[in-house]
Amino acid sequence: MEKNNRKTDVLIVGGGPAGASAALSLLNYSSLEVTLIEQSNLEGIRVGEHVSSHIFDLLGHLKMDRSAFEEDSFLPSYGNTAYWGSDIPSTNHSIFSSENDTVQLDREKFDFQLIKGVAERGGHVFPRTKCIDFKQLKNGHWSISLKHPEKGEFKIMAKYLVDATGRNANICRQLGVPSQKIDSMMGVGMFFKHQKQNVKTREHIIESTPLGWWYSALLPNNKCVATFFTDADIVSEKKLNKTDQWSELLQETQFIKHHLAEATSLSAKPWVRNASTQISDPRTRKNFMAIGDAASSFDPISSMGIGSAITSACHAAKRIQLQLSGQTIDNESFQRDLARNFDQYLSHRKQFYQKEKRWVSSTFWERRN
Repeated sequence: MEKNNRKTDVLIVGGGPAGASAALSLLNYSSLEVTLIEQSNLEGIRVGEHVSSHIFDLLGHLKMDRSAFEEDSFLPSYGNTAYWGSDIPSTNHSIFSSENDTVQLDREKFDFQLIKGVAERGGHVFPRTKCIDFKQLKNGHWSISLKHPEKGEFKIMAKYLVDATGRNANICRQLGVPSQKIDSMMGVGMFFKHQKQNVKTREHIIESTPLGWWYSALLPNNKCVATFFTDADIVSEKKLNKTDQWSELLQETQFIKHHLAEATSLSAKPWVRNASTQISDPRTRKNFMAIGDAASSFDPISSMGIGSAITSACHAAKRIQLQLSGQTIDNESFQRDLARNFDQYLSHRKQFYQKEKRWVSSTFWERRN
């Protein structure tokens, strides 16, 4: 093997909660060598997520004690106010949960601590590293070509490859893995700063409009985010990636605009992110698995992101461990469970969107009704 080549048992691409959780689970419950690749430098503002207290049960399985996280990694939540189907507010925090004990994650601190845990337990972590090519060998193992801005190009030979690249499922797409995409939803958002702390800014606000729906939430240090969710063609038609058009749409809201009235924008222009619903089916690929949003991604209204990602990562890690130890496993069961959960989610999603009947003739809502 060439000098700049490396070997590992499991190569995980993507350092978000799913990828880090899979790595932690493998390191905690097996003797496998694990390598984690992350394209970003692990810095920058990340949109927080509103989760139930069950997140601490999942962290317990990963052997990550709450005290290991930095202060304010778990921000107190003061409720979720939704203007959905009516101008009368609802206080339900999630369409799939009746939990009252909820927290808002500081995603930057949360994600970093998970990756730190991977490194502390013997995992190999490569930030700022891009995968440029994947080749599967006759024995099912993988040869992955990578590039680092300073260290240059190198290769990793892995027995097992895991796609944890998020909703875009980059590796699945490169490998031609079949997928089913339900919609083309995008999130278009901007970051803001409140000049002084205000309990009201800790509320999460959801407001539906004819073109889609808005979400506003607290971030660390009196920062907050406002995101508009709609379909890609609507973003293009209305030019919502432009500051003026996005701001004009914000001013047409009845409630969100007041929530941000005294806040200062921190963004030069809106960012645009994939928020589509999709499911991948990688069963045709040996020694390969997709986890988290790369396996199945959900509408942001469902609040199923982080918890679902960590859960799927832990289940996947167990299957990888069994397979690499030579045990016989049912290759179909993981995908069947994934598909069953996805179908249940689609049913709940349809029911929730049907509660909004004020704009049924609008393109966005018509597609979901």
